[in-house]
Amino acid sequence: LSVLLLAGCAARAEEVATPPGMVSLEQFKEALPSETEQELDLEGFLALKKAGPVTVMDVRSPESFNRQHIKGSINAPLTDLTEKNLPTLAPDKTAAVVLVCDYSFMPTRMISMTMQAYPVLKTNGYQKIYRLNLWAPKSGGPMLTSEQIAQKLELETSAAPTP
Repeated sequence: LSVLLLAGCAARAEEVATPPGMVSLEQFKEALPSETEQELDLEGFLALKKAGPVTVMDVRSPESFNRQHIKGSINAPLTDLTEKNLPTLAPDKTAAVVLVCDYSFMPTRMISMTMQAYPVLKTNGYQKIYRLNLWAPKSGGPMLTSEQIAQKLELETSAAPTP
């Protein structure tokens, strides 16, 4: 009986049309980057910034952003990345957008929020999307420490908003 119920649910889920302005599950899956696609290390990030304008979009919560973030980055929590908000956050879809989350600063045991944000930007027409990984040099070698990253990259903290 449970197999029949699951089969019925699966068939019904396929029949549901994607509402206008929304991304289907298939479109989202197709837009996912490979694990290393468009991933920038510290040196790649510094070179990209030197080459031209870059929007650094930190997709963490305001609390995490306030603890520490890259100077000049904007806080755009993952839940705020909508078709309505994206043009305000990054108006030029042809300019470089670098996504930042906790994984950018250190290895974590959870899925990177930049992996979740990447297809949202891609399906909304952004062309140059990068995921930042500061601690693992692409050339190989040992992981970079927070101190080594801070020597090359300007980080800052923000005061928590007062209630």
